[in-house]
Amino acid sequence: GGYRVDGGYRVDGGYRVDGGDRVNGGDRVNGGDRVDCGNRISGGTNSDWRALRARFISAAVHAVSAVHAVPAVYAVPAVYAVPAVYAVPAVYAVPAVYAVPAVYAVSAVYAVPAVYAVPAVYAVSAVYAVPAVYGVPYAHFSSPPSGMTMAFPMTTLAQPPHAAPSERIGSVTSTISKRMPPAASSPGKEPALRPSQAVSQLAAWRSQVLSDAARRFLADITRRFDAPIAELLARRVARRSQIATGTEHLGFLAETAEVRARDWRVASAPHDLQRRAVEITGPTDRKMMINALNSGADVFMADLEDSSAPTWANVLTGQINLYDAVRRTIAWDDPESGKSYRLNDHTATLIVRPRGWHLPERHLLVDGKPVPGALVDAGLYLFHNAHALIEHGTGPYLYLPKLESHREARVWNDVLAYAEKALELPHGAIKVTVLIETLPAAFEMDEILWELRDHIVGLNCGRWDYIFSFIKYLSADPAAVLPDRSQVTMEQPCMRAYTQLAVKTCHRRGAHAIGGMAAQIPIKNDAAANERALARVRADKLREVKDGHDGTWVAHPGLVPVAREIFDANMPGPNQLHITRADVNITADDLLRIPAGSRTIEGLRHNVRVGIQYIEAWLRGTGCVPLYHLMEDAATAEISRAQVWQWIHHRARLDDTGQIVDATLLEHIVDEEMARITSEIGASRVQHGRFDEARALFTQLATADTLADFLTSAAYAALDDIPPITID
Repeated sequence: GGYRVDGGYRVDGGYRVDGGDRVNGGDRVNGGDRVDCGNRISGGTNSDWRALRARFISAAVHAVSAVHAVPAVYAVPAVYAVPAVYAVPAVYAVPAVYAVPAVYAVSAVYAVPAVYAVPAVYAVSAVYAVPAVYGVPYAHFSSPPSGMTMAFPMTTLAQPPHAAPSERIGSVTSTISKRMPPAASSPGKEPALRPSQAVSQLAAWRSQVLSDAARRFLADITRRFDAPIAELLARRVARRSQIATGTEHLGFLAETAEVRARDWRVASAPHDLQRRAVEITGPTDRKMMINALNSGADVFMADLEDSSAPTWANVLTGQINLYDAVRRTIAWDDPESGKSYRLNDHTATLIVRPRGWHLPERHLLVDGKPVPGALVDAGLYLFHNAHALIEHGTGPYLYLPKLESHREARVWNDVLAYAEKALELPHGAIKVTVLIETLPAAFEMDEILWELRDHIVGLNCGRWDYIFSFIKYLSADPAAVLPDRSQVTMEQPCMRAYTQLAVKTCHRRGAHAIGGMAAQIPIKNDAAANERALARVRADKLREVKDGHDGTWVAHPGLVPVAREIFDANMPGPNQLHITRADVNITADDLLRIPAGSRTIEGLRHNVRVGIQYIEAWLRGTGCVPLYHLMEDAATAEISRAQVWQWIHHRARLDDTGQIVDATLLEHIVDEEMARITSEIGASRVQHGRFDEARALFTQLATADTLADFLTSAAYAALDDIPPITID
């Protein structure tokens, strides 16, 4: 019934603490007084709540009232003062005698210790019984129901470094008081789970994904590659600093000139990756996966990265859904419409995109440190599915995101080679396509192909992240301030140079060159607007196929036949590897040419609207959001917030109004755009969503002294409060 802490006390939510008294919502504490999980904390209005919650998003350390008695050593950047208005009535307080050495935090929903096997004493005030917060920069707070009162929710928690290892996630009381974000159900779109159901479901998913053998494999690969990955990330920081200060300039590397000059080719692509005319991308939601696999596309890229918000539930269900898709057992019965979703006889070839090197998986620890998210996503997918894929006549295929250099490609190659050896796969069985979606990588396409030559089959022009990276790497240059996001199209000279260089480089090396994403989605109830959107998609795809691309991306099943028509008419063979583009001669200046255009007040407003709404959805666990007839993911949201930062940082002047973009103007625009968002989606949706946090985070990122690397890194800690587990 639980792990023993401090010489004998049992610690497990719902079991006994201190040798006898039960601790659980609805059961008895101290042998008599009932603590009911239904009791609410009275006092305070909705406006009070919103103001309080907005303050919580700050990463600064807030003072802790002495009555909380939190030792100073634990006062990390997630400790927040709680106003007396949210105090728990004294009758529900936990007597001081229950501040035993196993108390990790206090859930005010239950007003009892949320037991998590932590040997340090967190004194609990008998007056407030509020969380003794230990943790991370942001807290997750649910909105109160319209009306008056709400139980005080749990804050985001992180396991203290000295805590005894525990895997009993299903029994941790603190998780029960947390509202689960929207996740997959069965697994896929999950119907609303009651708290106890949510905890048991997470435990069930975890047991499926993290078998003993899978844990050993993941721990082993993490110990081998965690240090090289950390070194790569440190190199990124150093290089950006050198470019910002002018001590380094982006360009083709002198030390790898021989690689670019020599004739060589990558290994040939397998049969089901020879024709990739139309690829569809999307998250690993169960219903969306079935629709994508059935869409008629040649390839479906199941996205564990920019289209996914990596809540622990999403990470686990993503792996389960992939497992079922590989075995063709994936199914979904919609409880609302009654419609059943099953795979067709012929489906798209499956490729999986893991997270980039920069994102950790904080729910899993090896040697006390979070496992790199890339190793979690790719490692578990390969472990569970590589052999089954080969048996089904396909193979384990990956899309590798966010690479910035050939050194990063080298580490990926080492990871793949080691995984093949550990899983007893033939060398070269794992095939990858690399996204060229960072400015530095555009100068190292040959080198990236060379490093991965036994595994790589192509490069993809990830245009949206590329624009974001363009802003990031040139952020210190006042001459590099971009025009409105809508004007940075693929017709801009720097974007033309980048994509045509990709085609030339790939075809010289025998690799496929895949075009970029058409973010448009079908527009219902407006035939004229829908036709205009489809015309833009056709023009984009026609440009790509005429340039020599071997395929393209779409974001919606409704666009598959549109892209298919263009490529079938202009690419009669399976690919265009024979088109060498000898006419293309791209220089560093071509790649670094600043896009031309104007900066407008509507461009600023659009960035604010999109940025805040995307962050809000991401905080709720949704990484792919349709907004204003475009499918927005993390990459497009990154452009929005980075561009606002760039305009403020360099005090850009708007061409249509003459206004200087600064923090004061941004605050005014944010107020007005929040009013517009409210009018568009309704006050109730705004009130019960996470808009206060999203607004605060967007503003914080846009007005910071330096441009943050990734908004997903900044917001990650706020996704859920599931404690980490150790997989040693």
